Amino acid sequence: MTDNNTADAVIAVVAAETNAFWLKDYAAWADCWLHSEQIRMVGWWARGGISITIGWNALSAKMQQMMADNPTAQPEAAAVRRENINIRTSDQMAWVTFDQYGADTGEPDMDMPGLSHETRILEKHDGQWKFVYVGWLLAGE
Repeated sequence: MTDNNTADAVIAVVAAETNAFWLKDYAAWADCWLHSEQIRMVGWWARGGISITIGWNALSAKMQQMMADNPTAQPEAAAVRRENINIRTSDQMAWVTFDQYGADTGEPDMDMPGLSHETRILEKHDGQWKFVYVGWLLAGE
């Protein structure tokens, strides 16, 4: 059973990571992640196909490069809509799934317009929830 305080704390990290991604704030984005070689990001979108990134060093380098190549903040894109949110937690782990609707920013390397099916797994470290897995499937408009 997930209590409201835990659910709110987990969703706050989900929102913070999204905001930091679209504001191109690498430090804030990185603060949402566990810096471990066990982390994963797996996704699919029509433009890029399957994307699998394993380990913090690879994900960190990829995100720094992506933000450097696309430095313009997109605050309107951070205002995604999330529906069908499902949260399951234990003392040290949270599992979240949701449907997310994003805006078309015209930024092809980072854009996530329309519906995406999202999964997040977080672990609690030093009292803070951190991502260890992000999965997404961009269905589109």
